[in-house]
Amino acid sequence: MASGTVNARSVAAWRGPVVRSLHMDMAANSAEGRQMTRRLGLGIDYGGTKMLAAVVDIDTGQVLGTSKKRSRAVDSSDELLRRLYDLGDAALGDAGIASNELTGIGVGIAGQVDAERGILLGTPNLSQATVDLPLAASLSSHFGVPTQLRNDVQIAASGELHFGAGKGIGDFLCVFVGTGIGGAIVQNGELVTGATATAGEIGHLIIQADGRLCGCGGRGHLEAYASRTAITRSLLGDLKRGRESILTELIPAPSEDAPGGTAIRSGILAKAVAADDPLVTETIIQAGHYLGLGLASAINLLNPTRIIMGGGVIEAVDRLFEVASTHARREALPVPGRGVEIVKAKLGDNAGVIGAALIGADAA
Repeated sequence: MASGTVNARSVAAWRGPVVRSLHMDMAANSAEGRQMTRRLGLGIDYGGTKMLAAVVDIDTGQVLGTSKKRSRAVDSSDELLRRLYDLGDAALGDAGIASNELTGIGVGIAGQVDAERGILLGTPNLSQATVDLPLAASLSSHFGVPTQLRNDVQIAASGELHFGAGKGIGDFLCVFVGTGIGGAIVQNGELVTGATATAGEIGHLIIQADGRLCGCGGRGHLEAYASRTAITRSLLGDLKRGRESILTELIPAPSEDAPGGTAIRSGILAKAVAADDPLVTETIIQAGHYLGLGLASAINLLNPTRIIMGGGVIEAVDRLFEVASTHARREALPVPGRGVEIVKAKLGDNAGVIGAALIGADAA
């Protein structure tokens, strides 16, 4: 080969490693870019019996790290905040990130909140002593990240809207049944919060004048008839009066003092219904009837396209969902009753934390 002439085979051999190296560098830079632009949020869902935190990829809804604790109705304001700090820190640790990598934090709690000021006004199913707590400011100070506060079903509705059973549905009502009964309204793809950020509180619809005492202090509210707390209270009373039930085998010594209806958990109710236990089945049907009345009132008032139902009892006990859905359609006005879809939530326990992270990040 003459001097100055380059063989084609030599060029190909020379170009191969360079091109491969260039492609690798481009891929690395692309991955680094995605990492740099990825938006992460910390979502915290503080319910009547458990509190869950998760680090969430805002754009995909992927949960990257979690932490879970039991709620405690006896917590003081300081103890409540400390538990939230520990919960958030543990979720960050599980995800392997620092708080300064977060876009924002969202918190949903089972209670009345002032979303604009980030203040927890009160918690009927948690500590009665916790009132006017500047929760958002406290969390922002601890983590160094902007924080938003909503009630627990509002954040679940946000999660279902973006990644669950509400995706692509502009108008729906979320109803979650657990320790209490909470609700949230979505219209035109946006949460409806109302004048005082308490819109959607279906658990406090009055379904019987001068009826049972509710945890909030009112009477005749839906929550006093169809929540797990109400179901548990009814069952414990019947057991005390000598009614026979498989519950005496599943929970030999239930505690009437257990907070938030936890003396009989949702899984136990599901087992008893599966065993065709007459007492539990009767109680679930009765609760489903009352829940259906509340849903029918909401259908008549709001005329939603869809009702999304979730929460521990709904997830565990299909019979409650079925009875409530049937009674809702039966008692609602014919046209909106026929037009509404009633479905279960898709995101399960993660609905709240995903929705909270979205709200926190979007408002940052």
